[in-house]
Amino acid sequence: MALKLSRNPKEAIYAIYLGLWVVLWFIFLYPLIRLGLSTPKFYRFAHYVRKFWGKMLLYFGFVRVYMHYEEPIDTNQAYMIAPNHTSQIDIVTLTAKLPLYFNFMAKAELERIPFFGIWFRTIDISVERKDARKAALSYRKALNWLDAGHSMCIFPEGTISNKVPQLISFKDGPFRMAIEKQIPVLPVTIIGNWIVLPDQGIFGGSPTKVHQYIHKAIPTKGLTLNDIESLKEQVFQVINNKLHENGY
Repeated sequence: MALKLSRNPKEAIYAIYLGLWVVLWFIFLYPLIRLGLSTPKFYRFAHYVRKFWGKMLLYFGFVRVYMHYEEPIDTNQAYMIAPNHTSQIDIVTLTAKLPLYFNFMAKAELERIPFFGIWFRTIDISVERKDARKAALSYRKALNWLDAGHSMCIFPEGTISNKVPQLISFKDGPFRMAIEKQIPVLPVTIIGNWIVLPDQGIFGGSPTKVHQYIHKAIPTKGLTLNDIESLKEQVFQVINNKLHENGY
């Protein structure tokens, strides 16, 4: 979908300003990014380079992200991270602020986004949903990542709703994986990113305060694939309730 420049001058200028910082910091960090993505054994280093990149984008973009934890995170535990999806900048705020080593699994279209696509060709996992064979390979890759003891972040909506921040139906994938590997699901509610960088075909945005609510992890030990629907509904309600609490 082609982007149209916002008719609001302030929003258009801000989006261009933020885009320039994306490019400048990417160029500045490119040698470290190339090194980190050159081999899987350096992927953890690449993650922290991306975390620094994200923090710089938020700082220079005048975006302040506030983290709210219902309980402390165990940084030695692998989680299935399940956030609501409201903007392409969700990836930035999660990476910059969540104190875990994790990668993303998302639709293959993200491979084509300038400066972000390089991650989905290496450290992250892209899913070609229209190709069953490729989708199965991506699923297996994700399971291997979890087997290695690392966390995975999957947006259960699968895409960004055209009625953001209203949630749309969740997909089974992340909950099936979590149950298969018996790892806890970590629901995350993101509020404000759709103001910073909307994803509705308009290139514009505004700096604002963003709040990320890290909810209590939901255990999956003892659950079977028959529990996918109930687990999915439980996570949906946790995130939806927090949106309602904040007036959305």
